[in-house]
Amino acid sequence: MTPSRRQTLQWVMAAAALPLARWTSPALAAGPGTPAPFEVVAWPPTLPPPPPAQGYGRDPNLMEPKVTWPLTLSTAQRATVDMLGDMILPADGKSPGAGALGVGGFVDEWISAPYPVQRRDRELLLGGLIWLDAQSRALHQAEFTAITASHRAALLDALTVETPDARLAKPVAFMDGLRYLFVLGYYSLEEGKADMGYIGDQPTPGEYPGPTPEALAHYAGVLRELGLPTD
Repeated sequence: MTPSRRQTLQWVMAAAALPLARWTSPALAAGPGTPAPFEVVAWPPTLPPPPPAQGYGRDPNLMEPKVTWPLTLSTAQRATVDMLGDMILPADGKSPGAGALGVGGFVDEWISAPYPVQRRDRELLLGGLIWLDAQSRALHQAEFTAITASHRAALLDALTVETPDARLAKPVAFMDGLRYLFVLGYYSLEEGKADMGYIGDQPTPGEYPGPTPEALAHYAGVLRELGLPTD
């Protein structure tokens, strides 16, 4: 699936409203920890600067979003993100994998947006994709998408440690950030909502039965905490 820019932009707007969009990886503050299982290549010292772009302004029309910024990722980087999406949120009997749903388009739109959170994520994710290919070449003489499935899995396993040592702190933070963006994007889609069994508001047939005893008890407890009458 290759979503249109309109679709990915709507996807980004839905995800940005969720609390996870403000999540920060603890790996960036890591110190001595799990030793790296290989010689770690250096994190890229510089990144291409983001091109100038305008934001939405104060009152965006989210029903008809207009694309106001250029995208960041190359075709090869988009393919890498989609591959990682299918590895981290793979297909099962109920739902397709995140990569098959075009999560690379969502990530590209997210890190290309000219806002502080997205600019911060751009540095981490773009640097991480460059690092991932460099590390793959150092270990297996090929970029990440071209190495074997077992080598890809082993490399990702090295980036899932809870307390990485200093050499892997940024790569682990990159993978953490990418994983959380996959979750944001995937569960903002209808397929993701169906996967978790979310059905939204449903009409109640017949006469309204009123609140449940549990709801009434919770309501009374809140009133008591506020010092308000419960009658």
